[in-house]
Formats: sequence, structure tokens, C-alpha cells
Amino acid sequence: FVEPDPSHTLEERVVHWYFAQLDNNGSHDINKKEMKPFKRYVKKKAKPKRCARKFTDYCDLNKDKTISLQELKGCLGVNKE
Repeated sequence: FVEPDPSHTLEERVVHWYFAQLDNNGSHDINKKEMKPFKRYVKKKAKPKRCARKFTDYCDLNKDKTISLQELKGCLGVNKE
């Protein structure tokens, strides 16, 4: 377990931690299989439901079928304060 960077905001620390939880193979990208728990969570919480279906497609800016840490942070609106 890596100690969090003290210069990061709480939101950034959470995104880094959750990204590490999802990235099972350590590739520094979340592939379609690794994305399933996140998609389930988004589908459960998002309103309206149709937004949840396309959320991960929206996050994948370079359309490589994986989501990097930077793409996830941008998609969730987590930036340096």
C-alpha cells in the first residue's frame, strides 16, 4: 500500500485509491473487464439511467477502450484546487 501524496486533495487521493483498486493487472489503465464494478456502481447511482450507460464511453477520451487515471480524474471532475 503506497502512502498518499500530501500535495493531493482528498478527492484526488480517493480517485487514486479507487483507480488502484480497479486496476487489477497493474497496467495503469482500466480495461473493460476491470471497469465492471465501477459501471455497476454508476448504474445504481446515476440519474437518469441513460447517462450511466454511456458514462465510461464518455470518459474514454482517446477511444482506446481503456480508461487511464487522467481520463478518470477528468471525467469525475477531480482537479487540483
